[in-house]
Amino acid sequence: MTKKHIFKGILIFFVCAITSVFCGCVENKLKAAVEESNKSCPISLGISGELTSFSYKDNSVQILYTLDEQFADIDALAANPEGMKTTCTAWMRNEESKEMLKLMIEANANLIYVFKGKTSGKEATFRLSTDDLKNVLDKPMATNDEKLKLAISQTNLQMPMDAGTGVVITELVDKGDRVVYMAKVTDKEQFKLLSSNLENAKNSQKIMFKMMGSAEKMFYKLIVDSGKDLGYIYYTDGTDETFEIVHTNSELREILE
Repeated sequence: MTKKHIFKGILIFFVCAITSVFCGCVENKLKAAVEESNKSCPISLGISGELTSFSYKDNSVQILYTLDEQFADIDALAANPEGMKTTCTAWMRNEESKEMLKLMIEANANLIYVFKGKTSGKEATFRLSTDDLKNVLDKPMATNDEKLKLAISQTNLQMPMDAGTGVVITELVDKGDRVVYMAKVTDKEQFKLLSSNLENAKNSQKIMFKMMGSAEKMFYKLIVDSGKDLGYIYYTDGTDETFEIVHTNSELREILE
């Protein structure tokens, strides 16, 4: 379970990061701000990769992310441009982004996100035009539930995801009162061992949560702010038996503080 929560944290982080780095009013100020922001790169996203660079070219601001393909499927990203675009724009619909959006609109600039596989060199590119940015500015703030729904949808594009230690995450589900990872245990004996040591498994998960970087924590904060619990339902082939580990909203909130 050490890998399954990485990617969605990335999806949240890359949109939020841009909102805090631009200042000024027109194209020259925008160029200068991009150059200044690039001086802070690379910015680590933890084990999932890095924010590699900011650049300005051909009237477009470009943000390059280099991702470890163990945690991010570049092909899956590239195959879902509209979904990625929706996710990006939803996360930019907040008070903190308004000034940045106004600056880019005044400069008639586009915003381009590029995700590059660290090993393969494959790229997935998503472009937000000036008109797209205007539409973002005109819409009300995205609700926390809307952001959570989009993050879950994007995460499921990466499934199944090998979590290591004989566990494969097959789906992420919003069950209303809690967000649940469906975790398939590939070995029956391991399944029995896990089911008899739930408290130890839960404590191990808590340790992992505390070790998470900013990118990963953003997704879990969405769950907390939506008032939901977090669950892991484990199952295996050949039996209908399942068991669940639940971190209550208050427990998760305490861990993230």
